[in-house]
Amino acid sequence: MIKFFRKIRQNLLLENNFRKYVLYAIGEILLVIIGILIALQINNKNTERIERKIFESNLQYVIEDIKKDKVDLLEIKARRDIVENQIKFILNAITEEKTLAPIEILSNLGIFNWQYYHRNNSGFERILSSNLYESNEFFEVREKIKAYEEINNGYSDTEKRLNEFLEEMEIEMFKKGSNLEYLEYINLWQSVDWKPDAEMKVKIENFKIDFDTFIKNNPPMLSALRRSLVMIPTMITISDMTINSGEEVKQEIENYLKKK
Repeated sequence: MIKFFRKIRQNLLLENNFRKYVLYAIGEILLVIIGILIALQINNKNTERIERKIFESNLQYVIEDIKKDKVDLLEIKARRDIVENQIKFILNAITEEKTLAPIEILSNLGIFNWQYYHRNNSGFERILSSNLYESNEFFEVREKIKAYEEINNGYSDTEKRLNEFLEEMEIEMFKKGSNLEYLEYINLWQSVDWKPDAEMKVKIENFKIDFDTFIKNNPPMLSALRRSLVMIPTMITISDMTINSGEEVKQEIENYLKKK
């Protein structure tokens, strides 16, 4: 093909026909430009196809993130249900003027085993860098994702406030020394890896924790218990909302993928 065009060019030069040669040269340039444009279009199509394939693949990672979030939230929710019942048990003992044994206190102070929810977002980070994320065709999914992110942030903020408050109350108890007997009691259990022998069992059973000092007449402890009792139901509700929002994102992604 190249020899063919070269021969035409040589013939035109031999004929000394400048006008025809210019027209031919312009035509040859146009052919080159058209060829380049076609090649670019093919390349762009291939690039778009590859990007779409990667984007759709990354959406599967988003679905996996949401599934993991759900598992984590359900686990934390179950723990919070337990802690809520533990708090009620302790507060009822105070109301009924009962004194709880050390083992009963230990078994019902789960509020200081702070809960942390860490959202799984590796899949979300993958799709954010794609041009397709901001496309009109992805609008419905994008809006659901934004709602999911917002409710996730709300949950994390609420959890953070509760954990920070509990930490403050624990620090106050350290300052006053009202929790030292309780900590000593925990250390006894931990020293035998929670499996005491006969001698240690006797020591543990005879251990005393002043219920009034540690619980009943301890403002930081009462504040921790009462605030947790208020906030935990709210957090359980938000966790349910987060799970439901995640299910909506999953459904929209599946609908999006079915259209492709």
